[in-house]
Amino acid sequence: MQKKELRKALLARRRAMPPEKKRAQDAALCGRIAAHPWFLQADCVQGFVPIGGEPDILPVLRLALQMGKTLGLPRCKPAESAMTFYFVDSFDALRPGAHNIPEPPRDALLCTPGPQTLCLVPGLAFDPTGVRLGYGKGYYDRFLPGFPGRTMGVCHADFLLQALPKDANDMPVQMVLT
Repeated sequence: MQKKELRKALLARRRAMPPEKKRAQDAALCGRIAAHPWFLQADCVQGFVPIGGEPDILPVLRLALQMGKTLGLPRCKPAESAMTFYFVDSFDALRPGAHNIPEPPRDALLCTPGPQTLCLVPGLAFDPTGVRLGYGKGYYDRFLPGFPGRTMGVCHADFLLQALPKDANDMPVQMVLT
């Protein structure tokens, strides 16, 4: 199956997930992230604000702030198909940005990652080798090559597939948690 058709099928599957199943998987996923050594050792967590049925990782992002970790969220630049992470200390300051995704305010400071930074990466699906199927815009494929920390793909268990189609420019994550 080609990526375009696979995206369409996975989006339909995600929309069909019963809300109680999604809530249970979100809670389990947040628990696994919060207990993982990479999260515990991170001095900074770069995450995402979930949209369109993505796993709700906001509880673990709030936990990162409570633990004194710095938190970065992305701001997208559609003209360049690029994104940059900015420091956030409150979710109240987020405003709809590119693709109507809540983003850090314009006065937020740049969040430069280091070796102890953990980046939580969303995706429609992952495979066990870290290959990711996203929305097709390539934001993470452009961001990840220069990222110096650890990368963790996060998805619901039903979206960890045996194998995914992979192009030369697709950047895998180092590990996947469901």
